[in-house]
Formats: sequence, structure tokens, C-alpha cells
Amino acid sequence: MKISIWQLFWMLTTLEISMSIWLTVSPTIEIARQDAWISLAVAGVIGLVVTLILVRVCQRHSTHTLVEFAQKLFGKWVGKLIGVLYMLVWFSVSADILRIFSLFIKQFLFHETPIWVIAILMIAAMVYINYAGGVEAIARFSELAGPLLLVGIVITFGLNVANLRPTLLLPVYVDSGAISILKGSFVNASFLGESMMIMMLVPFISNSQKMLKPTLLAICIPSLIAVITAIFVIMTFGTNIGSTLIFPYFSMVRFINYLEFIQNLDVWIMFIWIFSVFVKLAIYLFINSYGTAQLIGIKNWRVIIGFAATVIFTFSLVPANVIGMLDFAKFVWIIYIFPIFIVGLPIILLLVSLLRGQSLAQGQK
Repeated sequence: MKISIWQLFWMLTTLEISMSIWLTVSPTIEIARQDAWISLAVAGVIGLVVTLILVRVCQRHSTHTLVEFAQKLFGKWVGKLIGVLYMLVWFSVSADILRIFSLFIKQFLFHETPIWVIAILMIAAMVYINYAGGVEAIARFSELAGPLLLVGIVITFGLNVANLRPTLLLPVYVDSGAISILKGSFVNASFLGESMMIMMLVPFISNSQKMLKPTLLAICIPSLIAVITAIFVIMTFGTNIGSTLIFPYFSMVRFINYLEFIQNLDVWIMFIWIFSVFVKLAIYLFINSYGTAQLIGIKNWRVIIGFAATVIFTFSLVPANVIGMLDFAKFVWIIYIFPIFIVGLPIILLLVSLLRGQSLAQGQK
């Protein structure tokens, strides 16, 4: 299985956009108010720095996954512990994304359909693409889903211009200040930090020594879209309403109406958004299956797909009154996972690799 650096670009772009503009805009507006767009721009810078570190780590161990090179750097047991912790993170976030997706589809499309039915249909598609072609098939599908998603977003931005009230963006900076803007940036920066999955994908990337440019570009584009989305949401709904909307971009799309002729674009956007979430969840299933197989010493990673899918599906069914729709992101992802697994451990991995003088390419896989 091999993917090109530009297939990697579409994979990362698709998965970063799929949840960031849906889930990070409202929390950022709640913290930074009308300066949320500045917070999201700062988040983009943080995301670029974090991704740069991740890429440098990967390029120094380009023929090994995180599970493998962590053991080379820290020894078998500490390295395996690091691998296990990352697997737990990826399993938990996979289940949370599947749960949010299922709740969203139930709320807006299939009101009477049980959540488990929606979740199991997505799981079935994830399992199929991983069995059929693994990461290579996911990469090819992202080349279709990514451009569709970008085109759909650009069209909705253009159609929403008539609803904008620029005065709602004022005053700039005065009401929030640097602390609130920085605090608000952590929300989207943590989502952009999902680029840490490249530590599991790097052995499958052709010419990985040249992946820096497309990888950073895959952070820049979602960051720019998030900034524009925040500006449009604020200028459409204001900060009081915009901060309370769970899916502000989707609400903005439903607001589009030209002479009763151009309307109901939310159905089209939802359709291509489902594609993008599928790419994201399929990648996570691949990472969880492949990484778990490496941890327990199974060469045929496909035999783990069923187990990984079952775990993700089971934990996605945790009731919404136990874990709120954004509780995992607010109380776990941003507070613990972002500083420890997205920022802290990659820096430590890079420093240890530099100190130990590991070679840029450690032989063939």
C-alpha cells in the first residue's frame, strides 16, 4: 500500500475540514466573541508549528510507524506504552466522531431512526474500504471527496454574501483582548492537531521526504476556511446567536434563500460532508487496526479490523445525556490530549531522535 504526497494532502484536508468548521466555530465565538476569526487565524499558526514538528519526526523515521519508532527510541516497554496510549486516544476520538455524526444525521435527516442503525451503516462502509484496499483506497476516495467539499463550501460562501452585516464584526480586539483570543485559538488548534495521525501513515507515503509542503498546505486551507466561516457566521447571526449554535456553518447554509428558488442547500452540503466524515473515520479505523496489530505482533493487520470496528461502534453508543455532544472535545481533547499527545510527546520524540542521532531513513520496512 502506497499513497502519494498529494493524496496525503487531500486526506488531511478532507478530515481537518470535516469537523473543524462544524464544531470549533461556536466555542471560539463563545470565548473570543467577534474576534473569533482572529483566534482561528492564531489556531492556524499553532497548527502549522505542531504539524511541522510532526513531519520532522516522521521524516526521521520514514519507514516506521509510531508504534515501531517509539520502541526504537525509548526501548520496548516504554515505546509500547506510548503506542498503547496513542491507540487509546485514537479509539476514543473515533467513537466520539461516530457518535456526533450519528446524532447529527438523526437530528437533521432521520428523526425516527435509531442512532445505532446510522452508526452501523457508517461502520460497515469503513470496514469495507479498509478490507478492500486499506489506506490506498481511502486516499483515492479522498481525492473525490476533498474537491467536492471545497467546491461546496466556496459556493455556500458566495450565496451567503447577501445575508452579511459587516458591522457585527466591530469592534475588533477591544472587547476581547489577547488572552481571550489566545484561549479561543486552542479549540481549533487542537482539531488541526489531528495531523498527528501521519506518525502512523508515514511508511505508506511515497517520497515522504517531500511531504512537508502538502502537509502544511493541508493545515493552511482548513484554517483559512475556518476563519472565513467564523466571519460569515458572526456577520450572519451575531455573536449571541452564533455562540449557541451547535453546527453554525450548517445553520448558515440553511439560511440561504434566493427568491424561493435557491434554497435547501443543506441537503447537498450534508451529502458531501458525509463523504468527508467517512474519510476521517476510515483513516482512524485503519490506524487503530494497523497499530493494534503491531502492538500485539500480528502481521496480517486486517484480522484486527473487525475488533477495532466493534470497539469504536460500542463506545459510540454512549448516551448523549452521559457525554454531551461536545463534552469530549471540551473536557478531554482540548485539556489533556492536545497538550500531551499532540504537542508534548511529538516534541519529546523529536528531541530524543535528534539526541540519539537516528538516521533519516532506517532501512526498508
